[in-house]
Amino acid sequence: MNFLISASMKLKSSLFFLSLVFLLAACADAPKPIAQKAIEQIALVPQPKYLQIGSADPFIWDENTIIYYEPSLKQSANYLQGIFKEVLGSENQVELSSTERQISKAVHLKLSTINANSEAYELKIKADFISVEANSAAGIMRAIQTIRQLMPPAFLSQEKADAWAIPNLHIKDEPSFQHRGMLLDVCRHFFELKTIKKYVDLLALYKMNVLHLHLTEDQGWRIESEAYPKLNSVASWRMEQDGSRYGGYYTKAQLQELVAYAQERHITIIPEIELPGHSQAALAAYPQFSCLGADSTIQVVNDWGVFKEIYCAGNDETFTFLETILEEVMAIFPSEYIHIGGDEAPKYRWENCSKCQARMEAEGLSDEHELQSYFIKRIEAFLNAKGRKLIGWDEILEGGLSPQATVQSWRGIEGGIAAARAQHFAIMSPTSHCYLDYGLERIDLQKIYSFDPIPKELSPEEARYILGAECNMWTEHVPDEDNLDYKVNPRMQGLAEVLWSYPQERNFQDFYDRMQFHYPRLEALAVNYGPETVAASIYSEVYLDSAKVFIGAKRKLEQLDLNVKWKGKEGPWGFDLIESGSLSAQAYKNGSAYGDSVAQNFSFHQALACKAKYLSPFEKWYSAGGKVALVNGTLGSLNFRDGQWQGFSKNDVEVIIDLGQVKLIKRVSSNFYHYNNAWIFRPDWYRVELSNDGENWQLMGVDSPSLDPKQRGQQLINLEVLGKNEARFIKLIAKNVGTVPTWHEAAGADAWIFIDEIIVE
Repeated sequence: MNFLISASMKLKSSLFFLSLVFLLAACADAPKPIAQKAIEQIALVPQPKYLQIGSADPFIWDENTIIYYEPSLKQSANYLQGIFKEVLGSENQVELSSTERQISKAVHLKLSTINANSEAYELKIKADFISVEANSAAGIMRAIQTIRQLMPPAFLSQEKADAWAIPNLHIKDEPSFQHRGMLLDVCRHFFELKTIKKYVDLLALYKMNVLHLHLTEDQGWRIESEAYPKLNSVASWRMEQDGSRYGGYYTKAQLQELVAYAQERHITIIPEIELPGHSQAALAAYPQFSCLGADSTIQVVNDWGVFKEIYCAGNDETFTFLETILEEVMAIFPSEYIHIGGDEAPKYRWENCSKCQARMEAEGLSDEHELQSYFIKRIEAFLNAKGRKLIGWDEILEGGLSPQATVQSWRGIEGGIAAARAQHFAIMSPTSHCYLDYGLERIDLQKIYSFDPIPKELSPEEARYILGAECNMWTEHVPDEDNLDYKVNPRMQGLAEVLWSYPQERNFQDFYDRMQFHYPRLEALAVNYGPETVAASIYSEVYLDSAKVFIGAKRKLEQLDLNVKWKGKEGPWGFDLIESGSLSAQAYKNGSAYGDSVAQNFSFHQALACKAKYLSPFEKWYSAGGKVALVNGTLGSLNFRDGQWQGFSKNDVEVIIDLGQVKLIKRVSSNFYHYNNAWIFRPDWYRVELSNDGENWQLMGVDSPSLDPKQRGQQLINLEVLGKNEARFIKLIAKNVGTVPTWHEAAGADAWIFIDEIIVE
């Protein structure tokens, strides 16, 4: 850690004050142990491959410092000069020179062959010079960002001082993966150009090198088009449900400015233009490229989900439209890759479109999945002819992979495995570890830090096809910059270290400790970072042998205090569930609330901790704890990703509960989740059967929901069967609607049922 020298500066924290004392002592020829103590707080993220901390005096950067650079590194030198110009109090500025002279306080930027890695660099900081050597200008920039991280928060907030101290050290460093990125969705919610630039700077600071910019969606089109102006007058704007108009787009000049800004920091911006699905905004402006035709009325979507309006694959004019758009995109973005989406494209329109069916017959395609493959391959051939490469989400594997396509694996790691085994490059972004729109209860800092980008199933030869990974920030529920900051940071930094430092042995506690020194820096950069984890969690443990459920609360971090309440009263941290109620917990750090309060509702009933036999399988992504999920007393919330909802895709729920002995049964009930935006529907009906031997069954009753399946929004539905019967076994069947109905935007897709508990009274 380095420290500011300024007699007039206001000290912002006791930690900084102590650091300054150590530095001044070191500069006054204090004993070496004191100087060493001053720089023990170096906390770089990502962790360098090699770091040696010296005990000599720091380098003092002041108005007399000169930057020497090779001619090809002038832009890098200008950038380095610029960040110090902002913070030096003197009128004199840092000098740049491409001709070296023997002089003190010199900074040398040089290109040299360090190794085969294009971003490798070596940084030496001594009392009288700083040496930066790298294989490329990109490596020079990574070293400059290391210097920025060595500076105190005051430097990053651009406070003025006469001189700045940088600690004596030696670093040799290089990244492990060539693709280290973050996706930012600007369609669901639109962010100003300054916000995107802020994230370019953050990615650069933490040595990421890709900003994947998601520019088109059902809910909005965000890139200016001269060829198709209604994309900006119509597709870029939506009418919200409250009647307000929302949207916007970036002009070509703005995007060119952004690209130049990113290039200076050696960040590649990869644009994403969604096709064939997630395209309803474009089709609202130009319905002639839909399967419905030019006379149809299509609206820009004002809700979240997957929608059935997609580009018509049987219309050659559709491809002319898309190729023209891609020409405009490529004129702005010089990236090697263009992302085309390719995900979540419902086939309902194609199944019912004469043009699409004619295309399938003419091309000898057996189904609509092969038609999607045809669509992607045709777009890829166009991009390849222009010297570009295609990236698509892992759905592009369906129906046959394009010849040179790179797969971005998001529905788990399987897509990446399949691509690598087919000798295609892959980028890993599984929802299990990399989705920053997911809450901390599913993906916290430790979870993302544990991510292994290379699946263990791959051989060393196959593993070389894994280019790297991205963390994805989808913005359906991210309305503003503060919320964006809160969800991205510090999880993005966790993935940054994984991708840069891999395969070094990871120590989460060490990373956690280093991140504590970065929070004041993020504050200085006006980043509203969030907590590392859900500080308190509530859990249940099922004991089938004793038919008991133990519930409790625990703190995630040892340094936290925990306040636990049960049914409104402060209670113990854990106990057997013997009555229904609500358990809540709030964590505290240094006397202040840390993170949000968490709460969980529990139900005590006769089937608690009884054995469950599944006659239809639940999906592994929504297991809710597996075969005890429906008998653990834990009720789901309005967040269907809270880990308490068990999901069945297309299948009915069909489960047999063994109560262990014959009991009097008066009521059997369950809660179901309804959110048709996400293809989750309440069941058509709910049926309960009883048996004493598990073989011969008697109907107890059937219940049907009153809720219209077209009802929007997130709903909890309780279905029940009443009676007065004695039985040992209970069979519950909840009927799935099967496929998403024809009136729905995702018509024809597999529908889901979500259930949280089988309550027996």
